[in-house]
Amino acid sequence: MQATMRPSRFLPSSRPRFSFARARKHALRPALSLSLIALIAASLCACKVTTEDIEYWKTTVKGPGKIIAVMSAEKYPIELRTQAAMALIDMERTDRDGTADLQQALTRLEEPTRGDLIRGMVPGIESSMKQTDAKSEGGPSPRQVRAKDAAFLLITNAPAEVKARLTVDVVNWYVEDFNGRSLAGNYSAEQVVRALGSPAARVLVKGLRARIPQQALVKMSQLIGQIADPDARKEAGDRIVAIEQEMNSKDFLEWIKQTVRAQATAQNVKLDDKQLEKAATKNRDSFVTDGAIPAMKWLADEPVVKKRLLALASTPAPGDSGTSKRVHALQALEGKVGRADLHQILSMALDANSPTSVRDYAFDRVGDIKAPESLSSLWPLVSSTHDARLRWRAGELVLAIGGPGVVGEFFGKLPGGDGEYAAEELEGYATRLGQMSPLPLEAVRNQLNSSNWWDRIIALRFLERKGTADDVKKLQALKGDQAKVKGPHWAPTYKTVGDVAGEAFNNAKTRLSLNGA
Repeated sequence: MQATMRPSRFLPSSRPRFSFARARKHALRPALSLSLIALIAASLCACKVTTEDIEYWKTTVKGPGKIIAVMSAEKYPIELRTQAAMALIDMERTDRDGTADLQQALTRLEEPTRGDLIRGMVPGIESSMKQTDAKSEGGPSPRQVRAKDAAFLLITNAPAEVKARLTVDVVNWYVEDFNGRSLAGNYSAEQVVRALGSPAARVLVKGLRARIPQQALVKMSQLIGQIADPDARKEAGDRIVAIEQEMNSKDFLEWIKQTVRAQATAQNVKLDDKQLEKAATKNRDSFVTDGAIPAMKWLADEPVVKKRLLALASTPAPGDSGTSKRVHALQALEGKVGRADLHQILSMALDANSPTSVRDYAFDRVGDIKAPESLSSLWPLVSSTHDARLRWRAGELVLAIGGPGVVGEFFGKLPGGDGEYAAEELEGYATRLGQMSPLPLEAVRNQLNSSNWWDRIIALRFLERKGTADDVKKLQALKGDQAKVKGPHWAPTYKTVGDVAGEAFNNAKTRLSLNGA
């Protein structure tokens, strides 16, 4: 009885990176031994093998061994041997992996026979990769999947011109429906592209289109950005910028309207023009913010892509969708900006009219650049009593960019008087100080004697984590400090500096004892 082959699926994260060596090892398991193949081949010599025989053997228990014997025997014409090789791919069985049998059998053949056999198989494999099956409900048929897996496995032994052709075939098979096919068969799209390298990534570039699912666009761009050669990356950069602009066109919006209208009709939902416009616009914005812009992240080293992302980030846009677009653009620029971009990024961070989320990510990019010339623009914010959140953001940046050399000035710039400080703000400063190299131990120790309670809190939190055994005694001495803490988010147990000092002393003492100090 004919069985149905069920292609297995493996997530890239749960399967080790593909290697042809591992595939050959896998292929050994179902393969027949050389002696058994020879025995079968000898038995076949007594009678003429026909096309009908090979078709019949595809469904019998011992049939696969006979098919392999025909494929391996030099006495048979290459056309019959090619048909036998294709039969291993066509077999729909649960007890045998025909593609693995094929791969193992091919490794035992000598050149140029192996090359001739693979050349002869290519048209049949290409045809099988395109065959549809009504039972597959729109997805690839089992035969298609087996043919794709076989084509991938043949590449390692294929002649140069066939290798290039099969690479295009396999990658284009995934591109046709990347989301639906990326995990089909024994080898995922990511495994295939990473194994085949730059030639495969170049084929992916041709598959970048505006009207594909957002997740597919992002994943394809990631593979291109990580694997493709410089010319292909440049081409991909040009394409992804063009795609983002196409998504903002009237034609693209009209295409989405047609799609939304068709879905609503299928679900027996009626939409008026206003509802349709709103739904289509929301979907279009999702294509941009969840597709095109995150895809740009993987190609942001290309000047044309970075320029477009900077333009998107710096251009005011109305509504939540406009803010989201700017935020996504700044996120995509992570690690991709330099001193030449400082003025444009800093302007966004300092613009009081920009949404808070935009300013936050702009400050992050200023932090990426780490340019000392940005400090002069940040110091006024450190001294601000108007916006504590902005002060905190700028203060951490100043410490991260300026390093140990600005510690004294930093404490001097923090606003005094009756100012309030949130617990997490002071904690943030202490953390940043603890990340410096070399550690500003002496400069921070001096703050234990400051007249400002917030300076003493920062010093306590810093020395709690980074102080020496001698510093523990200084922390203990402040347990009686009755200066009250002022500001939001202080726990009920923290009413005075002494309360903080007591906890800092205990934690520091425990840390040092665990470290053997």
